Amino acid sequence: MKVELVGGKEAPSGGLLAVAHLSVHEAGLRLNLEATRKIVFYASENNVSTIVLPYMQPYGPIIQLYDVIRRDDLRKFFALTRESSYINTLVTLSDHYGVNIVLPGYFERVSSKIYVSTAYTSWELEEGLATRRKLVLNEKERRLGLSKGVDLPMFVDKGLVFNTLIEDELFYPEIARFITENNANLLIVALPQVEPPKNYIELSKSLALIYRVWVLVPGSRFVRRDGTVYALPTIVINPEGEIIYKHYGLEEAFIVIPRGLLRSAPRTIGLNSRTFYRLYRHLYKRYSVYGGVPREGGAGQTGQPS
Repeated sequence: MKVELVGGKEAPSGGLLAVAHLSVHEAGLRLNLEATRKIVFYASENNVSTIVLPYMQPYGPIIQLYDVIRRDDLRKFFALTRESSYINTLVTLSDHYGVNIVLPGYFERVSSKIYVSTAYTSWELEEGLATRRKLVLNEKERRLGLSKGVDLPMFVDKGLVFNTLIEDELFYPEIARFITENNANLLIVALPQVEPPKNYIELSKSLALIYRVWVLVPGSRFVRRDGTVYALPTIVINPEGEIIYKHYGLEEAFIVIPRGLLRSAPRTIGLNSRTFYRLYRHLYKRYSVYGGVPREGGAGQTGQPS
């Protein structure tokens, strides 16, 4: 497994965050969970205290995959409760290995409601698990009767404050503004491997520059049952809006980032932030929201399993 260190020398104990750029198998909960077990153990052996998993790691991007899916099927087969084996395993792994785990997106079931949520498991949390729910739903999610979140709690990890922008939330800079005004050091942009927004890289760079914050786009390779692979690159963007690292999606990788680097961002928004904000809204209007055609060399690349 390839290991990349971004931004300088290795930090001391408890000072590393890593992105697990893994294969996610279509409706392959057992395969995906086994990959999680292995990568968390690997993280603990490499002095990593927090690991970011791929988006929709339990089953893959179900809504983007299937044109027709019933709410009852989504709830029965793909939505996870707090007591599900997958979530329980994440909590147990965090507690056993002392590694905090970020699952940027999954379908969360609470009673009769289904949310698109972010999960954060940590041995330092009283209940072992914290979640936050997507605030903005797209048309397909609304048709399926998904519920939206009503608040935006921050995740605090040993002095590192972070949160996620889940899919469509990328197009609402006021959400990013609220997060950064609550002292976030890091924005994690959580996107599906299939049909990500066409202009997500430019929008992510704009957010980093406007709000002077580090932005991480965790990527992965998504493997369908027929062997087709969709790849989303992992990207790290600094507070100047510059891509300092990009890992293309077809090769698995373990990408390590020193926490000190992420906490080094200046917290003052530049004088030209209004200009950049207008540019951001212009980009949003200029491009269509979603692109469904896989493109060579970037998000949505197709190929054969490596």
